[in-house]
Amino acid sequence: MISVSEALRIISEEAKPIGKEKKELLLCNGLVLAEDILSKDNLPPFDKSAMDGYAVRSSDTEKITAENPRGFKIKGVIKAGQWCTESINAGEAYKIMTGAPIPLEADCVIEVEKIKTEGDIVYLYNEVKKDNHVIKFGEEVQPGDIVVEKGTEIRPAEIGLFASLGYKTIEIYKPPVVGLIITGDELVNIDETIGKGKIRNSNEYAITSMIRSLGLEVVSFGIVKDDKDVLKKVIEEGLEKTDIIITSGGASAGDYDFVETILKEIGADIKFDSVAIKPGKPISFAVLSGKFFFSLPGNPLSAITTFEQFIEPLCKKVLGKQDYMKEEFSIILGEDFKVRRGRVKLLYVKIVKKDDKYYAYNIGSQSSNKLTTISKANGVLIVPEDYTEMRAGEKIRGRFIFK
Repeated sequence: MISVSEALRIISEEAKPIGKEKKELLLCNGLVLAEDILSKDNLPPFDKSAMDGYAVRSSDTEKITAENPRGFKIKGVIKAGQWCTESINAGEAYKIMTGAPIPLEADCVIEVEKIKTEGDIVYLYNEVKKDNHVIKFGEEVQPGDIVVEKGTEIRPAEIGLFASLGYKTIEIYKPPVVGLIITGDELVNIDETIGKGKIRNSNEYAITSMIRSLGLEVVSFGIVKDDKDVLKKVIEEGLEKTDIIITSGGASAGDYDFVETILKEIGADIKFDSVAIKPGKPISFAVLSGKFFFSLPGNPLSAITTFEQFIEPLCKKVLGKQDYMKEEFSIILGEDFKVRRGRVKLLYVKIVKKDDKYYAYNIGSQSSNKLTTISKANGVLIVPEDYTEMRAGEKIRGRFIFK
């Protein structure tokens, strides 16, 4: 049995992107760039107005004051997308819209709030500096500039930027396909009636939801009975079709827990087979031919906990993300808590923000078979192994879950 920190270190060392691929721009949200994005153009491609107003020559506005205004003849209107071919002369102005090209010879814009119009004359009441409210040609980027660096997580803002640069496809780190195998003779499908000794297959739905929340494709192999030969065949199929395999159940040391034996038979490199954590001790991690394998406990709370604690960071790192660990922060205990000495404990709690501070409150039983517990929680406290009592007002590290 190894520590939580050692398990995470091993996972971090093993987790690497599985490849790169070109992907259509609108399918890249949440993925990570595998190339530097260079500008093909000058942005903006012309001098343009930063707001609605009037374009004039700044030299014509010298010595204008509120007491000594000056009138300019409105020569025309320039809308966004319209190109003006005529030059502006002394004493002239063009009404101009946000984003419209600055007319020839004009070099500044006066906003509409600072002028007054009478017919085809606009009156200015103050001097206007050169380049006032003008976005200059190539001011944002120029051809060859690195606009977004490799390793950047792609958000809608980046997608809009890439579109403005004319990129229909971009190279990203290839998202892994995750295979999910649920084991146990006690399991039935969720639309079936619960018979004697049976429970519904909730883990497939919880874990699938967690995988999809990371933006990854899931291949579910459904419920596999506690038969070693059948399970081995499904695991081998999963390793052919997917990049990360997750099994739930069959991870302990019982007579019908076959996962570790199968991993040894197929030549997997088992990195660890238990972690000093509660809930979730019997978790295994193995590597085989560049594929990653996790065996999770069958108890629902344990399966969800170990996925979030260990598998989610691996998935994010394989995606190429730099920030793949969940943010931890200091939390004040809102009441007393009692825990057993031993493994590091992830204690599910309700976190409440008060006066810019976070407080944790008990939500009841932490039994690893109770999904009702985690449904009430929005966070966990990370309790060191030597703690037995925690008093209200004390601080402890913790984090939000499912965020």
